[in-house]
Amino acid sequence: MIMIQQEIKNKMFCVSLAFLFSVGFALLPQVVEAASLSVNPVIIDEKVKVRDILKESITLANDTDRKLNVYTFINNVAVKEGETAPSLANWIEISRGVIELLPGEKKRIDFEIRVNLRAKPGIYHAIISFAEGPTRDEAENKLTGAPSVAVNLEVIEDIKERLQLKKFIPDKIFFSGSAASFSYELENIGNQILAPSGEIRIYSRRGEEVAAIDANQDNAALDPNTTKQFASIWQSAKGFGQYKALINLEYGAKNATIYDTVSFWIIPWQKILIIFGGLALIITLITCFLHRKYERRESAKQTRNL
Repeated sequence: MIMIQQEIKNKMFCVSLAFLFSVGFALLPQVVEAASLSVNPVIIDEKVKVRDILKESITLANDTDRKLNVYTFINNVAVKEGETAPSLANWIEISRGVIELLPGEKKRIDFEIRVNLRAKPGIYHAIISFAEGPTRDEAENKLTGAPSVAVNLEVIEDIKERLQLKKFIPDKIFFSGSAASFSYELENIGNQILAPSGEIRIYSRRGEEVAAIDANQDNAALDPNTTKQFASIWQSAKGFGQYKALINLEYGAKNATIYDTVSFWIIPWQKILIIFGGLALIITLITCFLHRKYERRESAKQTRNL
């Protein structure tokens, strides 16, 4: 993990360095022109997520003894030659009208950066330039060497891994002893595809673990904003009495957990009926035997009395 983080830092450093070289010629003349118009800050670095709204400001200073009319221009910057630059310029909301600066005046220019909700993770670059001129067209012709602000925006991936257990129930309250089945329902309220894993553990009334079954044998996954029903079966459900089932699930990169418990009964009706049937048959046979023995004894008495 440390090596990966270091590699990312090195990559970001190289990208930033390449960006500074690419805009260096735009920023360098700013020093030369500082005698007429200057800006502060000259670099804005921010980390954001999609839908973020940043409130920023730039200070313009008229360093001359005359009034200046200044216009704002925004352009995307591609780090590599021939590369299509992502449209950070479209996210920047700043006044495009004329900015009047009196001799020696400083003026604060507020603006917003509204990160597009479909922005992909990565680093975006743009240049905000301020050129002087009586009209916007004439000011645009003076962009070369105009004071500029480099805007570097890193869009961080907004990962949300969240599963919610909506229900966990046995399919019956009483099972006959051949198999016991369970159902549970999960809802993905995050923004990542998630495949839960874990077990349903079965405990006797004494607290002894008697079985463990796979809670997601098919490794089924949930898409964001979806709900899915899962089922698991304890094939050799043996015993008698009350039992408890504990579901324990893990999901996501951070191994988040979900757990819940339910109670159920195992009453093997068929075996009980066979046992009771056998006992009833034995009792019936014994009763018949004793009854016949009694009848024979009474018959023998009556014979002797005759």
